Amino acid sequence: MSETELTYFQMLKQEVASRLRTAFPEVGTDIEQWKGKEIRLLQEDLIEKVNGRVSEKWFYTHVKSAHAHLPRIDMLDLLSQYVGFENWDAFKASKGLTDIVPTRISVRKKQVFWIAAPLCLVVLVVFYMNAHTSEQYQFCFVNAYNQEAIQDASLDIIMLHNEESPYRIKAGEDGCIQVQTNQDEVRFIVKGPYYQTDTIVRRLDKQQMSEQVALKTNDYAWMIHVFSHSNVEDWQQRRTQLDSMIREDARIFQIFDEKQIGMEMYNKWEFIDKLTMPIQSLRNIEILEMQYAADKIKELRFKQTNPPSHE
Repeated sequence: MSETELTYFQMLKQEVASRLRTAFPEVGTDIEQWKGKEIRLLQEDLIEKVNGRVSEKWFYTHVKSAHAHLPRIDMLDLLSQYVGFENWDAFKASKGLTDIVPTRISVRKKQVFWIAAPLCLVVLVVFYMNAHTSEQYQFCFVNAYNQEAIQDASLDIIMLHNEESPYRIKAGEDGCIQVQTNQDEVRFIVKGPYYQTDTIVRRLDKQQMSEQVALKTNDYAWMIHVFSHSNVEDWQQRRTQLDSMIREDARIFQIFDEKQIGMEMYNKWEFIDKLTMPIQSLRNIEILEMQYAADKIKELRFKQTNPPSHE
C-alpha cells in the first residue's frame, strides 16, 4: 500500500465528512473525532443515499485508528459513491495524484526522493484540506428603505441545499445569522410577517466574511400593525384605508396564545370594526402571516398582545 493511496483515503474521509455536514450541519468537520452520534448519522445517510452501511467497528478500525490501514475495495467504492463518484478509481482519477516508483536512480537521488516525496504529499494534503474546510459567514438583515438593522424574532430563514432537504434557522438578537459551509455559494429564503419573502443567493468570498442583506417591508402588514397600536381621531379615514387593502372574501384568523385553545375567524368588516374601535384592549395586533391576491389581502393570521399597563 503506497503513501499515495493513504493520501487518497485521507481525502475521501474529508469529503465524506463534508457530504454528511450538508444534511447535518451540527456534525464536526474532523471525521476522526466523530463518536457514537455522528457515526450513527453517517450509517443512516449511507443507507439512504447509496443503500450501503459501515459498522461502528469498521469506522473505528479504518477512520479513527492511528495505524493507517486501507479498507477493502468494496468499502472504498461505497464511500466514493456516497461523495458523488462511480467508484474508488473514479475518485482517485479526479484528484490527479499518481504513485511514483523510483527505478534506476542513484543512491543519492533515492535519498532526495524519500525526503522530498513525503513533503510533497503533506503539501498536497494541506492544500486539499484547506480547500475543503468549512468557513463561517455572517449575514445581517437590514431594512431596505432606511438601512436600519432588523431585529425581528419572527424572521424565518430557510437554508437551501442542492439535492438536500432545507432546514430552518433563526436570526440572533443582533439581526444576524451564522452560516457554516465549504461551498462557493449559499442560498436561503427569508420570510417574515412584516417583510416581503425573498430568496437570497450569494457567491461566497473569504475576503468578505460578513454581509448585509436588505429586505423590503410588507407595507400592508406594517400599516395594520401601526393602526392597532396608535390612537387616531379620524376613524373613518382609517376604515376607508383598510377597506381598500382587504378583499371582500378575505379570511382572517385570530390565533390565541398557549393559555387559550383554538382560533377565531373574522370576515373583512368584523376585522375592520375590531381594528377601529376606540377600545385599546380590542387591538394591539401582531401580524403572523399574510397572503395576497390581486394586490389585496386575501388571508391574514394575527395574534393579540396585552396592552401596556399605565400604573
